[in-house]
Amino acid sequence: MGKHRRAPSARSRLAAALRGGGIAGALVLSVFAGAELFSYTAGQAGAGHAAAIGGSAHARLSPAVSSPASRSTGGPDGAASAPASASRTASKAPPARVDGSEVTAVGDSVMVAATPALDQALPGIYVNALVGRQFYAGLQVIEQLKSAGQLRPVVVVGLGTNGTVTAGEISQLFAEIGPGRRLVLVNTYEARSWEQEVNSTLAAAVASHPDTTALANWYGTVDHRTYLLWPDGIHPQPAGGVAYAKMLRAALEKVASLPG
Repeated sequence: MGKHRRAPSARSRLAAALRGGGIAGALVLSVFAGAELFSYTAGQAGAGHAAAIGGSAHARLSPAVSSPASRSTGGPDGAASAPASASRTASKAPPARVDGSEVTAVGDSVMVAATPALDQALPGIYVNALVGRQFYAGLQVIEQLKSAGQLRPVVVVGLGTNGTVTAGEISQLFAEIGPGRRLVLVNTYEARSWEQEVNSTLAAAVASHPDTTALANWYGTVDHRTYLLWPDGIHPQPAGGVAYAKMLRAALEKVASLPG
């Protein structure tokens, strides 16, 4: 596995704060206690999320799998341009838009923390996120959703915080998604030994499927803005959740404009 090569600046201070005592830990636990307010499982067809924080502390994430649920709200957006302006803007088409009701997002605790911002930025999005989830467990969720006919046209996968991602798992993901869907892969940011390996694997997956897949670069989004994270240096604060949602919307617009 690749070594973490960044200079020990803000993230080293975060790690030292975690080793130094319980204050930072208390902050992390308090945000995810607050996250209980927005994390819930759907009780009726067509509504709800399967985003939950479970009983795990942030510093100790362990594999888990949640039951799938469906959500379908929202509608198409965008309007036709006036004929007079069409000729002037023919060479500058507006960016493709993806409605939240077209998106299934499967992730780990980073996505859990960003769920309120995702709901605001992409109304109707279905989020299935869980603390401690690893990539293989996310594949099980995608398989369950597909079998139930609930996997939407655009799939977002935000996994890799809690362990490595193998080439075999990537192959299985593309097999589950199938040729008729678009895929966004969210890379990871955490001071752990597998960070670079995971991000390299995800970048290679996007490069090998350029017509249907896009990368949401969470690493690049927060690498020089660690103030957007909680003291654990991994999970976004509310402002970080907004940055996560903005990053994801841009990736969704990119994948919607791909030729595949």
